Amino acid sequence: MTHPLPTKPATTRRAQAIGDLFTTALEGGIGYWSTCSVYRWSVDVDGRQEQAEDFIAVITETEDEDEPEHVIDYHVVRRGANRLYKHLIDLGDSANQYHLRAMRDLARGNWDDLDFDADTADMAVQLGLFNEIRYA
Repeated sequence: MTHPLPTKPATTRRAQAIGDLFTTALEGGIGYWSTCSVYRWSVDVDGRQEQAEDFIAVITETEDEDEPEHVIDYHVVRRGANRLYKHLIDLGDSANQYHLRAMRDLARGNWDDLDFDADTADMAVQLGLFNEIRYA
């Protein structure tokens, strides 16, 4: 299977934040349930590595190796972040306030206060890929 490589740097702060969520998921969040075979997060721009808006990762679930490969890209992470925000709002008072604030800041473009961790990124990727949180 051939996978496209990143071709351009992120152009907006929102794209950069989605890229940061992707990198956090791949480098710290989803490793306990997946194995990554392709991981491209940057492009060479005039001799510098810069984050790419069209980043990509290809993973398989370690729990079920018969599962097909899953592609994680900008659209998966953005969709997952939106779903996570809605999920946390729906939980109401029982929602983890740290994750809720992170997704609220992302949704509202509050870049200066945006803070999330590997757990936040993991949930966003799972919701983006599966429309559910399968692994906790």
